[in-house]
Amino acid sequence: MWARAILFIAFSVTVANSEYVRKKICKDVDSSLCVVHSVIVDPCRQGPSFCLIRPDKSYGMTINMTPKFSASKLKLAVYGDVAQDDSYSVMFRPPKDACDYLFCPMQAEERKLFDMNFSVDKRANGKFPLKVKLWNEEDESQACCFTFTVKAK
Repeated sequence: MWARAILFIAFSVTVANSEYVRKKICKDVDSSLCVVHSVIVDPCRQGPSFCLIRPDKSYGMTINMTPKFSASKLKLAVYGDVAQDDSYSVMFRPPKDACDYLFCPMQAEERKLFDMNFSVDKRANGKFPLKVKLWNEEDESQACCFTFTVKAK
């Protein structure tokens, strides 16, 4: 009985702290190659317009998407446009093997739901967009990419 109550409270606290965020598809990718259904950041009490992010703290992200391409090797990276000049020059998560988060090979038209962690470092300050990009290592034009706003403090 107590175990159920504790589990319910823990689940309620987790759900209360996470939030869907308003995402935009990246300008530099073919938007017909991927549908990003939803993005949840945990914790993100200020959502959906932005998430308050503390430097060097780990945040969880759940991405729900349907790629329109197949790939056996995938890369995933997180960039920040700290200067707000559309350069996304600050790399918060260097390109890594995305098969650690997804089952590979990835099939076209197969809806995927995956979790990842990210953090921003002390170079980040103020409100700026974060860019999350997942791409086919063998053909970089095949990508799923979106941005959402964070405020680093």
